[in-house]
Amino acid sequence: MSIDYFGHSTRDAADAQKRIEHVRRAHPEWFDYILILYDAKPPGRFAAEIAREFGVESLKSTFMLSVNDKERFAECLDEALEFLYQVFGTDTLTLTHGLDMIRPPRKPYAATDLS
Repeated sequence: MSIDYFGHSTRDAADAQKRIEHVRRAHPEWFDYILILYDAKPPGRFAAEIAREFGVESLKSTFMLSVNDKERFAECLDEALEFLYQVFGTDTLTLTHGLDMIRPPRKPYAATDLS
């Protein structure tokens, strides 16, 4: 059974991709093998409908995070998900476990300034 998380963002795919690249560079120990963070892309055919079920009204990009090393993922998964919220900002990102339930942030975060 795979363990996948999905990012639903109101940021366009180019901005979301910059943030994903920042996340990968900041924590290669998480995202080089234990977790696989896929590139951002514009929403697919049914993505906006799915995102609305989670309260995301203006979906502009999506991405996926998969657990690759099931023996070690507990070392970093919660921190990695929280870091994604920090970089994107909680007002522009909703993370879901599968497409079933929201994985909420621990607290609100303003987006990281990448300029």
